[in-house]
Amino acid sequence: MAGKIIGAAMIIAACMGFGGRLALRQILRRDELLEIRNIISNILSNMEYGRMTFEEALVNSVENIDENDIFSSVLTSMKNGNGIRNAWKYSFENCKDTYMTKEDREMIARLGEGLSSGDITLQKNYGENIANYIDSRCEIIGRKASDDTRLYRSVSITIGIFIVVLLV
Repeated sequence: MAGKIIGAAMIIAACMGFGGRLALRQILRRDELLEIRNIISNILSNMEYGRMTFEEALVNSVENIDENDIFSSVLTSMKNGNGIRNAWKYSFENCKDTYMTKEDREMIARLGEGLSSGDITLQKNYGENIANYIDSRCEIIGRKASDDTRLYRSVSITIGIFIVVLLV
């Protein structure tokens, strides 16, 4: 009897963990988008006010960040002879371990088109457009996060109880 109770508790806990993981994905996506927004703003500021090249600004912007696989990929691609546009686009469209959606990655990849121009005004406009996109996504995620968290938890507990009832 104790084995059944422990098994039932483990099933319900596993389902709750799965529901919590689904809710956490949206929060991690928002955090990742905000980090990218900050890095892009920092890159553009370094280029405009620090009079740095894109590569110098990128290195300066990501040197204190632990996980900068995407931006490391941009740098590596540029060192291999690819232009800013192609390096940026390839790195964001082909990034793996990320919580961003395909739409997020495609929108941010478009920034490479603006960064490849020599005009700082155009670069700022592209950067501001991406920042606005990220802000709107983060606002939507913030509004939906609390509702989704409750929904995922409720559904996962219900599924866990249903599984336990089926097994008993």
